[in-house]
Amino acid sequence: MDTNPYHIADIIAKRFKNEPLDSHEQHLLDTWVKVHPKNKVLLDELMAKGGDMQLAWLEALNEDAAWHRVEQKQRKKQNNRFVWRVAATIALVCSLSLCLWFFKTDTSNERQVNTPALDVDVDDVQPANLGAKIILANGKEVKVDDTLNIVSGSSIMEDALGFSNETAGRELIFHRLIVPAANFFKITLSDGTAVWVNAASELRFPEDFGADERRVYLKGEAYFEVAKDTEKPFFVEAEEVNIRVLGTHFNVSAYGKNVKTSLAEGSVEVINDKQSVIIAPGQSAEWSNGDLRVRTTNLKRDLAWKNNVFYFKNDHIVNIANQLKRWYNVNVSVSQDVPLHHTYSGEIGRNVNLSEVLTMLEFVSDLKFTLNTNKLLITKQNQ
Repeated sequence: MDTNPYHIADIIAKRFKNEPLDSHEQHLLDTWVKVHPKNKVLLDELMAKGGDMQLAWLEALNEDAAWHRVEQKQRKKQNNRFVWRVAATIALVCSLSLCLWFFKTDTSNERQVNTPALDVDVDDVQPANLGAKIILANGKEVKVDDTLNIVSGSSIMEDALGFSNETAGRELIFHRLIVPAANFFKITLSDGTAVWVNAASELRFPEDFGADERRVYLKGEAYFEVAKDTEKPFFVEAEEVNIRVLGTHFNVSAYGKNVKTSLAEGSVEVINDKQSVIIAPGQSAEWSNGDLRVRTTNLKRDLAWKNNVFYFKNDHIVNIANQLKRWYNVNVSVSQDVPLHHTYSGEIGRNVNLSEVLTMLEFVSDLKFTLNTNKLLITKQNQ
């Protein structure tokens, strides 16, 4: 079988446009359909409903730009569930950047896959919004719905948030940025460092940095683009770990006691009381159970949340459930009959309602997702 994904994509595009296939093309398509039952289920559905859809985006199916058009149409269509299934099929055969197809990576036997009916309450759950709250040094709590820029040497807190820094010049004044579940936020610190803060996270930062160093404190997850200043190193404290940089781009995940620092650009030193390591771009330093280790990391996976994408790569259902919990602010329960050692891989934008993510997961797995208001139950599908 021809394994070039673009050849299969071209054949599917011709079928959508009712163009005749030659014998070789028909053979390739027939073989692809037989490779997995899911291929046939999806192709049959596309052929049944494709005539009612505007599929001009299939004209150019071999560039990432085509995916941009798919996403635009997906947001505009009311029949979003069908649209993303079309996109899933094409993404599978084209290996494009926004693949919505999930693969079970356990070694269990394959089974016939039928399209299940997702049990979703009438109240769907929308994705996270831009927003946070700041607890000022004087105890005042202020809600912020837009990005915030803390300008060095100005009274930004007084002007924007009503806080007067009466002790400025004598000591550092720290504020707390709290980003609850179902929210995210971007803040630019007084030195020009940009910080993207993930849901269910907290960043403690000074209104202005001191003369010798720049230091912030993190709980949860954040991505930093640190402004370069060779005279004043930048520190991120997370649990028992210090991350020291001069100017670089990196991600810190510190949900719980484990801390993972992933480097995208520059150089980072990760320090604790017993160890110190320096990592290069494409590496991570992981602090867990009293040990600090350097590993090659998957930056696409580590930075997916910052790029507004769910990207699972051989992830267990518990990790997937935790991401859904933080992003959609739902209570998640996993039934005892769900195998926790099975892993899943796939990708979908995080700007969709929870039901779309769950429908996709349920369509391609042996799991059942029952959503009732803000409670999500994960069980095994009936065999």
